[in-house]
Amino acid sequence: ESYQEKAWRKFREQPLVPIGTLVTCSALIMAVVKMRRGDSQSLNNWLRVRVIAQGATIVAVCAGTYVMSSNVGDETKQTRQLDEIQAHREARAGRERKEFEDRLKDAEKQWK
Repeated sequence: ESYQEKAWRKFREQPLVPIGTLVTCSALIMAVVKMRRGDSQSLNNWLRVRVIAQGATIVAVCAGTYVMSSNVGDETKQTRQLDEIQAHREARAGRERKEFEDRLKDAEKQWK
């Protein structure tokens, strides 16, 4: 998995986090621009936007982590069920193989 593929996968898992990060960075850049121009009222507004966006991003990270951790239990249960099905299939295949070998031995004894 390349860096770009990993980033795209993470974006699909938690789309609000990168969006919130971009909004936070954009608000910070706008605040710096307003500070250089000396527009203190607009600077304060952009800093408030940055704080709100940063808070929303943190909430998105926490919510995403909570959702992902609750899905892990479901995946574990599904994995366990799939493992049981696979074990059952392997056991049945083993029994069928043993029965086939027994029939083959019986057939060989009859021909001797």
